[in-house]
Amino acid sequence: MNKETKEQIKKLKKEKKYGDIYLKYGSKEYVKNTPRKIKKHEIKKLFSEGKYIDIYNKYGEEQYNKILVKAMYKEIKDNTNILKAVLWRIKENMIAGTKNALVVATGVLTLAPPSFAIMGAEYMKEEKEKNSIVYEKEIEKYNEKISKYAEKVKSMNLNDVQTYMKVMDDMWGSIKGYGEPKKDIKGYLELDLATEDGYGVCRNMANDIAKKLNAINPEYNARTMIVQMDENGNYTIADIKRNFVVNDEKKEENRENEEEQQDDEEEIPFESVFGNHLVTLVDSPEDNLILVLDPTNPGIGIYKDGKITMLNSDKKNGISLQPRRYVSSFMTKGGLENISDVVKDYVQSFEKSNLTFDQIEEKYGLEAQNKSLNYIRQANEKDEFVNSLKVENQQENAEKNNITNEYENKNKEISQEENERWNKQ
Repeated sequence: MNKETKEQIKKLKKEKKYGDIYLKYGSKEYVKNTPRKIKKHEIKKLFSEGKYIDIYNKYGEEQYNKILVKAMYKEIKDNTNILKAVLWRIKENMIAGTKNALVVATGVLTLAPPSFAIMGAEYMKEEKEKNSIVYEKEIEKYNEKISKYAEKVKSMNLNDVQTYMKVMDDMWGSIKGYGEPKKDIKGYLELDLATEDGYGVCRNMANDIAKKLNAINPEYNARTMIVQMDENGNYTIADIKRNFVVNDEKKEENRENEEEQQDDEEEIPFESVFGNHLVTLVDSPEDNLILVLDPTNPGIGIYKDGKITMLNSDKKNGISLQPRRYVSSFMTKGGLENISDVVKDYVQSFEKSNLTFDQIEEKYGLEAQNKSLNYIRQANEKDEFVNSLKVENQQENAEKNNITNEYENKNKEISQEENERWNKQ
């Protein structure tokens, strides 16, 4: 696009002649330069009039597909009920827009509704298979890194709680921070946290922690579960420093997505159905418990009697996590054919634990979490000190070797000179 064309579009935009921009320069420039409120109003009007082709011509295929889905959803809802309509949305593999993570007053982070997107099992399966080929090298590199990390952790001979806390602490210490992910590769969400420059939200973090824990000890059977986290109540994170990534472009994009989703709230109760947060589950056969790790808001809880109780949450005014079992089946297990795994967790949660609640709190509660972190950090400091001594010793030995070599070389030179002098005589 030349400078003159840019100036003409800028002039029409200033004069609010958005229709002229569309007629003269096409849909791309129209969408780019027209205020969101005007576009939103026009789409609603065209939708109510059934002018779907006009939407396609003016706003493109993506917006057209959204409108068709919305129309079908409304038809199913009007002629049957909302549950069938919601299930249809899942079955048809539709992806909902992602909102930026919310930071509530208590400092607890969620993925924000519906944020995980509504994806059908077949869609997820196909995407994972495709991405396993496209990102083969990145996956191999990540797995190699995790394997080395697991060996290092295993060599420390930590107990389970210390291992959980170390992995969460190390995750936060080895990435840029919390923020909307760049890659967000379906089936391999953990890849966003593969480098020091990486960052992500709960879906990336929970998957990363699960991968690491399974590499350390397969008996943990680490897996993820979608939950609904409320925004009220008190929650104290473990003593882990968190950092946050600010992305202004993403914030603006997510703000628009949020406003669009708010328009649909009366029609589609996404949040209450699909959840807004992802956590990691691990098995504790010793205690006959399913533990819940929240790496985003570092803490430990239990999945008991079909409910999640976070041990970092205030007993009187705590933040609750409600499991979304069937959604977890679609999103994290690969579809309804594997729903038995999710149901198994639910059934197991009703089994009697080998510990009383007070014993659970003593072993896994906030105090135990922070004690574990202190132990790990002291062990790390000791390890760093020992390594520094090794380096000093290596340097000292190298210096000694250099002196010895110089001495030996000097002796050789002297011996050679004496031999030459002797031969002359």
